[in-house]
Amino acid sequence: MSFDYSRTSATALGLLQRFGAAATLKRKTAGSYDPSTGTSAETVTSLATTACVFDYPQSYVDGTLILAGDKRAYLSSEQEPKQGDVLTWNAVDQTVIAVKAVAPAGVAVMYEAQLRG
Repeated sequence: MSFDYSRTSATALGLLQRFGAAATLKRKTAGSYDPSTGTSAETVTSLATTACVFDYPQSYVDGTLILAGDKRAYLSSEQEPKQGDVLTWNAVDQTVIAVKAVAPAGVAVMYEAQLRG
């Protein structure tokens, strides 16, 4: 008998929508290289998601991996955040530093991300 994680994911999304806020992940991707200008075009894709953002407890701030001002975000499994994405939440842009999936049995229920402003 296997557990149905799609229901758990739906519950997580419902809680994030109830207690969190709508957010946008902005992801930059490099286009083709133009040798005449020496640059590549950059495309920004906006992905809608839902998130709750919190301060890290002071005891977590070590000055190396987690800096003062870093935030912890819980995001729905609608979109998978990637390192380097920019999360816009409550009109504030913060860069995604690290991401880990909350994924019992390998099924992503939600994501935890470290943000830096």
